[in-house]
Amino acid sequence: MKTAFAICAHPDDIEFLMSGTMMRLSDAGYKLHYMNVANGCCGSTIHSAEETARIRFAESQAAAEFVDAVFHPPLCNDLEVFYHKDTLEQLTAVIRTVKPNIILTHSPQDYMEDHTNTCRLAVTAAFCR
Repeated sequence: MKTAFAICAHPDDIEFLMSGTMMRLSDAGYKLHYMNVANGCCGSTIHSAEETARIRFAESQAAAEFVDAVFHPPLCNDLEVFYHKDTLEQLTAVIRTVKPNIILTHSPQDYMEDHTNTCRLAVTAAFCR
């Protein structure tokens, strides 16, 4: 079966940037996979980082379920997405398991370092597979 893997930095990045593409790929017969590299812990000024991460995790799982995608848990906290060997090895292991035909990720030209590092990690991990 053909497989598409969305790899973004934060919860809601996939929904805002590529959910339409994911649904079109699903309609074309692709099995979908969904991963946020960071856990979303900095996504609230009201809740603690731990509570925010729990909320964002649940939201991400629900979004993945909505498009019938396999959900993969995050690897690190927000603002800790670094182009580092440990993170690269973890993401490479996931990509090797998924064996995607298509990987969707951030542009390498972006305003947010978590986004650009996620792109670099996804591209390198795809070559390492």
